[in-house]
Amino acid sequence: MADTSTPLPKSKIALQDQFIMWMVRFFRAEWSGALLAIVVLGIAIEVATPDTLFFRPSNLMTILNNSAAIGIVAAGMTLVILTAGIDLSVGSVMGMTAALTGYVASFWGFPPYLAIMTGLAIGMAVGAFNGTLVAYFGMPAFIVTLAGLSIWRGSGHLTTSAQATPKLPDAFDTFGRYNPFSALRDAYKDGELTGFAQTLGAFVDDNWLNFFRTFQMSMLIFVGFFIILAILIANTRYGRYVYAIGSNEPGARQAGINTKLYTLITYMICSFCAALGALLFLGRAPYAKSDYGQMWELDAIAAVVIGGTSLFGGRGSLWGTFMGVILLKLINNGLTLAQLNTFWQMVVTGGIILVAVGIDIVRQSKDPRAVRKLLAGVGAFMAFLSLMTPASIWLGAKIGIIEHNASVALREAGTSLAPGQNARLLSPADLDAYQAAASSTAFGSLLLAILTIVAAVMIFRTTKIATLILAAGFVLMIVPVVAMGYQITAPFLVLGAVAIAASAFVGMIFDRARTLQPTG
Repeated sequence: MADTSTPLPKSKIALQDQFIMWMVRFFRAEWSGALLAIVVLGIAIEVATPDTLFFRPSNLMTILNNSAAIGIVAAGMTLVILTAGIDLSVGSVMGMTAALTGYVASFWGFPPYLAIMTGLAIGMAVGAFNGTLVAYFGMPAFIVTLAGLSIWRGSGHLTTSAQATPKLPDAFDTFGRYNPFSALRDAYKDGELTGFAQTLGAFVDDNWLNFFRTFQMSMLIFVGFFIILAILIANTRYGRYVYAIGSNEPGARQAGINTKLYTLITYMICSFCAALGALLFLGRAPYAKSDYGQMWELDAIAAVVIGGTSLFGGRGSLWGTFMGVILLKLINNGLTLAQLNTFWQMVVTGGIILVAVGIDIVRQSKDPRAVRKLLAGVGAFMAFLSLMTPASIWLGAKIGIIEHNASVALREAGTSLAPGQNARLLSPADLDAYQAAASSTAFGSLLLAILTIVAAVMIFRTTKIATLILAAGFVLMIVPVVAMGYQITAPFLVLGAVAIAASAFVGMIFDRARTLQPTG
């Protein structure tokens, strides 16, 4: 007999069940994890650093300005990854087009607009080269663009002799630091406005420090480009074909889609985005140089995958990439403020990519055990991020002391020291500073190392009670972190605590969600 029961009205569903149903709908979106991480980190930064005022409009616009160039590059990377491809050459293309654009403007006498068009054309030509080899010659995208990473970087160095240009013309500022409201404010202060223009000028002047001061063209281009590209992807044949190629290229070909042509177009757009990102970078840089954009390919891939786009193609969105860029910039800024060495930040970027790929794999499996392990892994990674700053200081100080002592021992033994060994000798003041740095960070580093190890172990084996105790440990660890003066890393501990605590309830949420699903 058929089941004639009807679903309960929403008003009769328990509040807890309504929340679970909302979570199921929310986390079905690829970008949900990035958005949640941005909100949690933002709130934690606001609380941990009261002077920062994270949610102040001027601070938010500063983040957007700083994200603009890499964000444009990541937008192009998103399209390539949606087709199940990859482009490892975007950083080199960015550096080459930046160098050549500045070079022809500075040394060939090109007007700025012609130099800009030249740079964009070079970017599209590189994309056509990459796309042709991938689409029409069947070469793996990984190999083609890995070769391009070296070819285009070397080409930029060769054509410009790896030398920086003189200061670029002011016209390049319109892609970066130029503030479209500055002229209006100046005219208002000079008394040149009347009527509505005067009212608008007064409003801009009154809110200059809190809002309009950080309003730059790079932000407008960044946001506007994403809006336009997202509309095109969502409402045009090209966008539908990109998803089809990434989901099932043989099936798309059998359906009559010219997969080769649309793959070629995608790589051209990707390299065009790298060239446009170069212009946004030049708009905020004093000169052009061919070493710009190093490691940007990893940053772009990290932003795309963090935003929920699958490396296996066919799933993802530009809005997810937009949030991935913002999240990546938040993490990098936090580590920079925590005085973490740039080379360690490269390690963090690699770790972020691993975590993001793990999220993608778990999302496809839909296994509650895998989700629990993933959340525990995110918590362990957040503990590792908190550990890196004090641990890197402690490790650097210890290594410096050991190298100093070794060089002193060699000198006392009568060995003639090489220049590199002499450089390891420390003055008494420097030696005291190294010893002080090591002693001041030792205890905090030990506590955070223990927290990281315990969190890593609990990825594989834990109980609900132990998981909640660990989450509380993350929160309590904020005290020694703040005492050491690294409160900027406290938001990572907060995000880790949230992830660890959530992992304790994954099984219950999955079981309850299944019972709430309508049956056929």
